[in-house]
Amino acid sequence: MKKIFALVAAVFCFSAVAFADEIDDLLKPQPDNGIETIIPEDQHVTNKTARVELQYTPLTDEVRLFYTCHAVAFDQGEAMNTALAVLKDFQDQHDEYYGYKYMKRDSVKYYKDEKTGFKWAMYQSYVRFQR
Repeated sequence: MKKIFALVAAVFCFSAVAFADEIDDLLKPQPDNGIETIIPEDQHVTNKTARVELQYTPLTDEVRLFYTCHAVAFDQGEAMNTALAVLKDFQDQHDEYYGYKYMKRDSVKYYKDEKTGFKWAMYQSYVRFQR
């Protein structure tokens, strides 16, 4: 009986030592994902109500592009051309990137601003740049 108790106690102590490293890893502060919001200087837009915004994650080399304008003035072809031009400018500014790959299909979302009552269209593109 004493041997079984000693064996169970030894297994418990060894397992506590093995899991102690994992607990220490969990208690360490996690690194910030570091999402940077970038508003390009050259927007490449012809529509007066359109604006472009980029969300750049340097850790994973991912960029989310948001092209927003009034829904009545939205043209998907213009939004696509603007997205291509802005992504090309971003690639030229960051010399370590030679190209990019689409992470998912581009999408268009329509929504209504509650304050002003205007309807807006948002074109979204999600890419990962390649080094």
